[in-house]
Amino acid sequence: MSAFYKELAELPTYTSAQFVDSNAVHATLSVRDHTRNTKRTLVKTIFVEPNSDAVIGAPSQELSDVVASVVSPSGLRRARLRELSDATVAGGKKRFVEIWHGDKLEVVRDVTASHGEFYSDDTISTLVFNPSETALLYTAEANPTADPRDKFKYVPTLGESWVPKKNPELFLFLWSEDKNTLAKIEVKHSSPSPVLFAKAAFLDDNRVYATGYEYSPDGRLLGLIWCQNRPAGVWKVDVPYVKASDAPEIPLQVHATRLTESGRSCRSVKILTEPYSSTLYWLSNPLGGPHGSTASLHSLNVQTNRESLLVDAVWDPQPNSFPGLYLDSLPTQPFLSLGYNAKRPYLVASSSWRSRSTVLLINGESGAVVDLTPDIDGALYSWTVLGTDGQDRVLASRSSPASPAELVLGHIDEVGRVKRWQVLDKPVLSPQLVVALSSLESYVVSVPDRFPVETIVIKQRNPGKILPTITYPHGGPHSASSSAFQASLAAYVLAGYTVSLPNYTGSTGFGQKYIEKLLGQAGTLDVNDVSATVFHLVRLGISKEGFGSQFIIGGSHGGFLAGHLIGQFPDTFTAASIRNPVISPDPSSTDIPDWYFTEFGEAYKPSALLTPAPVSAFPIAHVDKVRARVLLLIGEKDQRVTPVQGKNYYHALKARGKDVELLAFPEERHTLDGVEASKVGVEETLALFDKYRSDGAPPLPTARSRVASVAGHARTPSATTPRSRPSSVIMHPRTPLVRTVPPTPVNDAGRELVEI
Repeated sequence: MSAFYKELAELPTYTSAQFVDSNAVHATLSVRDHTRNTKRTLVKTIFVEPNSDAVIGAPSQELSDVVASVVSPSGLRRARLRELSDATVAGGKKRFVEIWHGDKLEVVRDVTASHGEFYSDDTISTLVFNPSETALLYTAEANPTADPRDKFKYVPTLGESWVPKKNPELFLFLWSEDKNTLAKIEVKHSSPSPVLFAKAAFLDDNRVYATGYEYSPDGRLLGLIWCQNRPAGVWKVDVPYVKASDAPEIPLQVHATRLTESGRSCRSVKILTEPYSSTLYWLSNPLGGPHGSTASLHSLNVQTNRESLLVDAVWDPQPNSFPGLYLDSLPTQPFLSLGYNAKRPYLVASSSWRSRSTVLLINGESGAVVDLTPDIDGALYSWTVLGTDGQDRVLASRSSPASPAELVLGHIDEVGRVKRWQVLDKPVLSPQLVVALSSLESYVVSVPDRFPVETIVIKQRNPGKILPTITYPHGGPHSASSSAFQASLAAYVLAGYTVSLPNYTGSTGFGQKYIEKLLGQAGTLDVNDVSATVFHLVRLGISKEGFGSQFIIGGSHGGFLAGHLIGQFPDTFTAASIRNPVISPDPSSTDIPDWYFTEFGEAYKPSALLTPAPVSAFPIAHVDKVRARVLLLIGEKDQRVTPVQGKNYYHALKARGKDVELLAFPEERHTLDGVEASKVGVEETLALFDKYRSDGAPPLPTARSRVASVAGHARTPSATTPRSRPSSVIMHPRTPLVRTVPPTPVNDAGRELVEI
């Protein structure tokens, strides 16, 4: 594998950061540990000197069994949801809710018998104090009912990333000096469909606002993660104020009212409380259609009930102008208060802007948008907003293809301009890695006459020759490749490859017009866009053609594109590494069956049984023409793209005598981002590509030896392949095989903390 991959992958990433007082920042970091095969969570406090660039960082501490944590509005308290292994209880886990007041454990409650696992994700989970800091609202898996008839009753899953969880419920924990009480919230509402209440926030002690996700008429909850188009609305939930001493240990029945109309998918409610008024802010996207699209930002004055559309969708932006909002959610604390005399509310958020993620400042009254981080110096940073101090400072993480993530503090002046970005924390790199990363360069290349198509190129500076190129299209398709640092990409470049990350038609960050343009043309327009980036880089002299010069990696829809490209351009790509790909039209075994209709120009109806999309639109139609050596990486617990898709592709290739190998990871899901799975994926991909690269670089060692005993087959070029490039095809003996990678035991302490 790459000599640097382990160090690159073990660099920390910032998962959250928030002010605990005006001069102290609490940051949470996630670190991969290859020795223990786990993701470890670190927390550290950073002290910021007023009116100075000086910072003092306390040593990091590991949180080994805390699932989620949140700081109270005053900054004086912290809630922690803790899970501990215990073989003596059902499920093997004991669960506790803890309230800390400074360094004192104010109250702790064993909730093991009250419910199942805590939720700590970015889509469903809630973890929030009430304003008086006497109650905590959080999400956990409901216990099964006592009715024996329900034991085998079918309950639909929540889709990718949540299996086996199925029944999230809100729980209200109340405490006082002498008593604490836990009540499950039972919400009564008028919706004809069941509603899943998520990401709730208190306005005051008896009013909560939340996102409500609705189940479809066929009884399922369409996949939520990475999908912004689901039936969802903003709801007001009336929670009666009760003291811990008065609250009974029984479910608390509350009433909910939907505030938003049903024609939009609304989510991510944030509440700005001012002395004389309170305002709700939320995001919305079109209902149905593509999973990712241009978001709108709305506001509602709670006192006057006046609703405003602050930022609308952008259809076809002018060059270098604001392309619209592209984000899953607003930051936990998005608000600033700026102005010389009369302070005005602003929001900050990170959003895709073509091939970067940038920081946007949004006027909370007019909706005017300003880019706070334009790429003036060509550093190609991508940014993620983590929070604010509520006044004039922004916490963010930034990185670039050759610069690992660092935590920065932005100081904003009265008129909304950045005075400076101050680095608060950054990783420690070995001298060898510092030198290696300094040898890399990155830039964005636009493809002529194919707007919005462009690609991020990451390569070694002055390598002395044209290096083999890896094309790596993103999934979705309605997401985007960004210039953020990725350990695997840096490892590929340091191993002697140029990496190209194309953003094709349908990618977010370019305007709604170009998202909708792909609908009905998936498998043709996106394929031709990616191939255009390949040949454009060849024309520019960045890349070259010929055996051993072009490789491809892709996952999910990126795997769909990779399968198309190695079939439609069999003489172009020498080898492919494909993860959890969509290969055939099969909507029956995914949490997003609508994808198989929408992307191919058909309206989705829950009653539909089969997709009308033709087989010719899928990679399986081109399997006979594949010449590339293929490595398939499959997560056995994938709910987004069934593992059967990749396995059937393996068997189809093998039946035709193709050179194919499949690695199956029993505990991995759609992203294949476990510590071991990520490492094995990079190792095996580099081993395959190094074996066939044209410049004769020696193959890197892998964790397992390969067996090669079958001579290659003569293959006939396809006369119908568009823009095929002739090459000298050199056959190498290699045995196709399927291997299951057993999971290395994971230390239970390796759960990743999510800071809400």
